[in-house]
Amino acid sequence: MSNSIDINLGRENNSMNSLTFHWFAMFNDGTVINQFDQEGKEHRFQEVKDKFSDLIFFNLTNNKDKFFTVDLKQGVVGCNNHPQSLNTESKETKKNIRLIFFRRRRKEIGCQDLKIKSESIKYHLGFQYNYEDGKNRQTILKIDEEGNFTIE
Repeated sequence: MSNSIDINLGRENNSMNSLTFHWFAMFNDGTVINQFDQEGKEHRFQEVKDKFSDLIFFNLTNNKDKFFTVDLKQGVVGCNNHPQSLNTESKETKKNIRLIFFRRRRKEIGCQDLKIKSESIKYHLGFQYNYEDGKNRQTILKIDEEGNFTIE
């Protein structure tokens, strides 16, 4: 049975074309991986995941001077170099700090004509960790394309 909604994976519908934020990652040994290098080549997030145990900073930035940083050594997340203002968790010792990063693309489609009415991307950035009692906690920023965010 044929699906009535055609998914076009051509260049004009490539989800990477419309990204407003790009990431870069820094590791214990000083290595940095940029999502896009100077020649425009994309580095896959899998390269970061392959070295998760050595990851110390993960940054999300746009071309409008907005950037968000996750410090995986201290377990804090910051916006434009203000990590204290976003650290809403208690000061207990955090163990096993792990990065959380993904994006969600939302398309509103009209039921009558199946045309896209609006599109948006939300970036989810933060970390999860364990307290000494073993309980898991998460701090996540939900960031829109303008750099506005909510803390979850």
